[in-house]
Amino acid sequence: MTNTSNIQSEDVEALCTEILKKQNIPERDALITAKSLVDADLNGISSHGVMRLPLYLKCLQETAFESNPQIKIVKETKSTALLDGGNGLGQVVSQKAVDLILEKIKETEIVAISVRNSNHFGAAAYWANHLQEHNIIGISASNVPPIMPAPGGAETRVGNNPISIAIPTDKEAPIILDMATSTVPFGKILNAKSKGELIPEGWAVNSSGQPTRNPDEVVNGGSLFPVGGPKGYGLSVIIEVLSALLSDGAIGSDIKVLHNTPSNVSHFFLGIRIDAFMDPTTFKSKVSNYIQFIKSSKLAEGVEEVYLPGELEFRRKEKNVSGGVNLPISVIEELIAFSEAMDLDEGLIKPFYQVSTK
Repeated sequence: MTNTSNIQSEDVEALCTEILKKQNIPERDALITAKSLVDADLNGISSHGVMRLPLYLKCLQETAFESNPQIKIVKETKSTALLDGGNGLGQVVSQKAVDLILEKIKETEIVAISVRNSNHFGAAAYWANHLQEHNIIGISASNVPPIMPAPGGAETRVGNNPISIAIPTDKEAPIILDMATSTVPFGKILNAKSKGELIPEGWAVNSSGQPTRNPDEVVNGGSLFPVGGPKGYGLSVIIEVLSALLSDGAIGSDIKVLHNTPSNVSHFFLGIRIDAFMDPTTFKSKVSNYIQFIKSSKLAEGVEEVYLPGELEFRRKEKNVSGGVNLPISVIEELIAFSEAMDLDEGLIKPFYQVSTK
């Protein structure tokens, strides 16, 4: 029996929105969060998708997150802002930051926003992509709890801090770099754990510093390898500076894993208006030509095609919009349990019952 199943994205989004609303999340904020999670699953980034919702719910139920945060502008100029996220859901705080960039960038060419006192914001690409849709080169990044040692160190000191850069095109899919600074994001460890699968060699070590393929050993005191060794470590340090140090946010052990305390995460967002440099139509045409230049490369033996950053995710989304998002059965059954406990409309839960093993 398969341990995953497909459900139409609109059904998943509707159920997740209603579950969040039952936690006293305002409807708009619940929809923002649900859309972010479902979009990650549509792109095949299930590590940052709906499987995260039970963790969010636990934090909301234990009052570790604010259901209706007071997001404040601590300091701002024409082209910058420092936000305090009020310990809200990371998606809600990030939407505020992105909206503020789109508002400010009408009057200036580059806008940077640093954010403190937030929580997990989902896939970084979701926010960078929002900006590129407006003829803006978008950058989003975040710090996370330490899960990697510095080269030569024996203790975790930096997070596998994610970063995304999104660039618009005209005929092609946008170029969207989306990466953690570890060999893989921690969410992939959680995803393997939820599916009862082993992880590949070279992803992580256990609490004794020994390589492991068991995701439970990574979750319980293990650590991840930085991508590219000192290069991934160095990039992670820079992301922490832009997000946490620039915002006077938390670092190190003051950032928490999702449980019964605020995560204390910080973010960084940057928008660059293309028309400050050239006509956006011309730029996007040049980017498309550049994409074709790369894709016209002679291929190595056994390779059928080369891809641009974000291209595989774009294709998965096109496929999954019609075929549905693929969720672990364990996550589906968690959603059913939450829905039943909250006495939600059975019509919302019906598509999930149809694929449940119970």
